[in-house]
Amino acid sequence: MKQFIVFLFAISVMACGSGSTPAPTPTPPTPTVSVATLVKKVWTASSAQWDGVTKYDKTSTSNVVQGYSQYKLDLSTAGSVTLTEFDGKIFTGSYTVATDGLSLTLNGLTSADGAPTGTGGTIIYTILSTPTATGLSLQQTTAYVKASSAIVKLALVNP
Repeated sequence: MKQFIVFLFAISVMACGSGSTPAPTPTPPTPTVSVATLVKKVWTASSAQWDGVTKYDKTSTSNVVQGYSQYKLDLSTAGSVTLTEFDGKIFTGSYTVATDGLSLTLNGLTSADGAPTGTGGTIIYTILSTPTATGLSLQQTTAYVKASSAIVKLALVNP
């Protein structure tokens, strides 16, 4: 009987082992991509609204402002912008994204004809939601003369 008890004790000691469980391998955090990186693309208009009224929808055949089919916001080179307006005029300048990722500012916009009407060469947009690989939603912070002095909201796509 004594041998049996010693045998059980030996088995229980071996079964307990060192008592340590290997630590699980931690999952690395998903890297956060900045808004400045997400917007660094060429964007075209999917839809445009002036004071909440849809003036252009890419899927429609009867748009009030058909010119948005040529609209392009080229932010593909960090800090440099080329803006092709809905009236076909092309402007170049620089751009910055606020450190909080909530606004996009186009500065020094100019062309052979000068700055976009009524802007002094600066257009500031509120970024309405975090950009995705294929979508960017913007709203101008001030009324735009070329848009009947309305606030312009744009849904842009990167095809």
